[in-house]
Amino acid sequence: MKCKDFEFEFVVAPNEITGEACEHLRVCADCQVFVEKQKVFEGQLVETIKCAVPTNLRNSLRKKREDKVVRWRFPVMSMALAASLIMGVGLVSLNTLTNEHSDLPIDRLIVEHFNHDGERSHMATTGVNPITLVKLGESFGVRVKLANTVSFVEKCPIGDSYGLHLVYQHNNQPITLIYMPEIPLDKTVSFYYAGLNGWVKPMEKGSLAVLAGSTAELPKQERAKDMIEWL
Repeated sequence: MKCKDFEFEFVVAPNEITGEACEHLRVCADCQVFVEKQKVFEGQLVETIKCAVPTNLRNSLRKKREDKVVRWRFPVMSMALAASLIMGVGLVSLNTLTNEHSDLPIDRLIVEHFNHDGERSHMATTGVNPITLVKLGESFGVRVKLANTVSFVEKCPIGDSYGLHLVYQHNNQPITLIYMPEIPLDKTVSFYYAGLNGWVKPMEKGSLAVLAGSTAELPKQERAKDMIEWL
């Protein structure tokens, strides 16, 4: 088992991790540190939220995932995952997170999209055809300005609209970018859950999401304007 697989399993269902995950935790010092940090994080959430989670939340989420054919192996949600539906890192208002193109908060919408397409998008190891990158960018009215090799680019459905989904290398780690021209935001939102670390930033048109594994170093939010430009 890889560390990222253990992190995902623990965050989703900390009290129901499999035997393989238990064995991995026993021998992996990095994951032992991760578990201690998660326990502290969940404790902070319990103190911060101070509100009851609806009893039908788990069933409604499971139904939504089944409707969207999203694979999810574990039936019991952790406090961190449930709480993340109404908060990112720090307190963020639902008015800021909710967008008119989906009934999900913007950060949750991005994570669900990544859970569906993330593994496939990271399988590519060679650079995409530059002409393909240019043409797809133009279809969204932008030019991609990444100096690093882009290994994946695709027009993907997200919410009720489409986004430009890219993967590139940053400090030897795969970083996912999703430009969403039809999903505006009031302000930048940061999030950390389901084994992912990321931020979503308002842009001149729409918004830009940047996310990666929980241990990866993300590009600074100030660099968003250097990643794409409008045609």
